[in-house]
Amino acid sequence: MLRKLMAAGVFVLVLAPATYLAWTYRAMPHLGYYHDDSLYFVAGKSLAAGDGYRIASLPGEPYQTKYPPLYSGLLAIVWKIDPSFPSNLPIATLLAWLFLPAYLAMVWLFLRQCSFSWRVQCLLVSIAGLSPIAAVFSFSLMPELLFTALLLASVWLAEKSLQPNASRWLPVLAGICGALAYLTKSAAAPLLLTAPICFLWRKQFGNALRFFVTMLPAVAGWQWWVSGHLSRSWDLVTLYYTNYAGFQIFNVPARDLPLVMWHNLDGFLMGAGKLLTFDMPIGSKHLERVIAIAAMAGCVRLARKSGQLQYPLAALGMSALLLVWHYTPDQRFVFPMYPLLLAGLWTELANVCVALQASWKKPANADRSAAVVGAGLLAALAAFIAFTTVFGLFKFLPDLFDSYRTALEQRRPAYEWIARNAPQQATVFAYDDPLLYLYTGRKSLNMPIPPKLYYHNDDAGIDKLLHTIPDFARQYNLGYALLFHDDFYRDLHENGARHLSEAVRGSHAFEKAFETPALSIYRFNNATSAGQTTASNSAF
Repeated sequence: MLRKLMAAGVFVLVLAPATYLAWTYRAMPHLGYYHDDSLYFVAGKSLAAGDGYRIASLPGEPYQTKYPPLYSGLLAIVWKIDPSFPSNLPIATLLAWLFLPAYLAMVWLFLRQCSFSWRVQCLLVSIAGLSPIAAVFSFSLMPELLFTALLLASVWLAEKSLQPNASRWLPVLAGICGALAYLTKSAAAPLLLTAPICFLWRKQFGNALRFFVTMLPAVAGWQWWVSGHLSRSWDLVTLYYTNYAGFQIFNVPARDLPLVMWHNLDGFLMGAGKLLTFDMPIGSKHLERVIAIAAMAGCVRLARKSGQLQYPLAALGMSALLLVWHYTPDQRFVFPMYPLLLAGLWTELANVCVALQASWKKPANADRSAAVVGAGLLAALAAFIAFTTVFGLFKFLPDLFDSYRTALEQRRPAYEWIARNAPQQATVFAYDDPLLYLYTGRKSLNMPIPPKLYYHNDDAGIDKLLHTIPDFARQYNLGYALLFHDDFYRDLHENGARHLSEAVRGSHAFEKAFETPALSIYRFNNATSAGQTTASNSAF
């Protein structure tokens, strides 16, 4: 009983920082930071209105065929409760936060299943709950916490079903959780194969079939729906917003696959290392890589020790997809593997401690000196992680999200001007396009920068693409362009806003209509643009 009370106390304390941040930023001034978050919310609005699963912010309102519908379906509940934006954002924040305790509960069950001691379970759950990345997801409209909780539930149930005399319903429940995970994010697709493989390895053919048959309808159903609603256009905007497979083919031709895999491997190591140490300017890329490799080595050691393969194999399958995917894996993409990496890092560090203890017991001074140095390095690592976690939660994140609040206040005059002056049918270019739609009701779109330009370090190609904005505006029948001084912050292209502004100001097709120190709105004259000769988007 005492342990249960202590565990509950730890759980409450661990939730406190994220709860405070969620309450402080419940108005969600950072909506649109990931871009995907605002797209999920727009799709939820469309579902709540009975208009189908569509990207209502885009011209033509195409069907949302990139992201499976479960998370947007949950956000539709927010719109049903309060259909007024932005007053419904605190409700959306509450929904996002509720996934954090569910995620931590599954982390606890996973660690207990791995036979960690009660104290280690408390420690690792505390680390997972105090992770600044998890805290950010708890008040952002991103599906990572929900997805990871469902993934953990699936592999946890699958492992339990391997036990003697386990209920035949356990693999079915595991398959249901796997199906829900897939309908949250298609990154769960490898689970459809890795879980049955684990069952087959243990010669549990019935369980393999039960899991596969249970999860398969979700995968097949979503792919069937996508095939029937996918746009057949292959222009850059349509591919980016609606077609995962098409955008992959566009960005990763076969000749570039080795380059992409090598680039993504380093990105994966950096993403894993940043998850475990938290990404801050004071961080070391080399330290992050070493930490990631140590964690992965510990995952192998843990799998051998515990004999549990469901989560490691699922993580291996998802990692293989990330290596060939057209986006560099960062903390967000690696996050579903974070509980496993955390357990792996602890396992590897515990093994190092055993080796240091053995070295200390040896009579030779060199061995004892090595033990002292090793212990000092471990203590320094622990202090560094503790410092970055505390600094991240109580200084870095508040400063960061205060800056988003400031940026939103700087954008509001533009949203108000567009809502008052732009015709209802007007289409507006905006870097944060779904956000503009939510605040103004006007259709909006962005000019996507193909990831292949980043893989080839082609800054000149990116700048050339940005200078095709007159052609882009004419192709998509834009009426206005909103330029903000901090545009392209997601793309990490520091000169993107400047080059786009130069292209707009240098074109006679754009006429300045509104300006503040932080932004400008230009009116686009399609007739003037038609007489100009500029580079075509098709060159990219």
